[in-house]
Amino acid sequence: MTRPPLSRTDGKSYRIRPLKRGDRDTVFRLLLSQGWEVAAADQDLAVSWVVQHPEFDTFVAHDSASFGRIYGMLGMSHRPQLKLGGRVACIDLFTVAEEHRHQGIGTDLLGQAIRRASNLGCKRMEMSLPDERDERHEFFEQAGFDRSSEGLYVRTHLSIVR
Repeated sequence: MTRPPLSRTDGKSYRIRPLKRGDRDTVFRLLLSQGWEVAAADQDLAVSWVVQHPEFDTFVAHDSASFGRIYGMLGMSHRPQLKLGGRVACIDLFTVAEEHRHQGIGTDLLGQAIRRASNLGCKRMEMSLPDERDERHEFFEQAGFDRSSEGLYVRTHLSIVR
């Protein structure tokens, strides 16, 4: 197995890449730490579906010295929508391990998702949040999302994010 380099020229201790089948154990541990328990019997099939589905992308942030240490992940579906006259992207899963928050990982995961949605020609990106405000609301507002209805945040400007 090829290992990522031990140092980064951008000064970050992590990298963003697509989810792989081999990430199964690590991502389900991350999900469990966030309160989402997936039965062991369902994990292989779930990862297989997510990795292979043509209208779903999952990005993970991993330690730059090890593919096996995953700090966060973002899952995004994208599909055509008649009422928009184009494609819409929806963030279905977005989590960063508690001990790795406020280090830019969430911002970089979101940036990767926005670039992907833009490249797919999506006209907007959506994210549902609970009504009770917390730091997630501010994070998405700072990233250009606007509250459009109860709990739904939308970003319509999907220009390429560098």
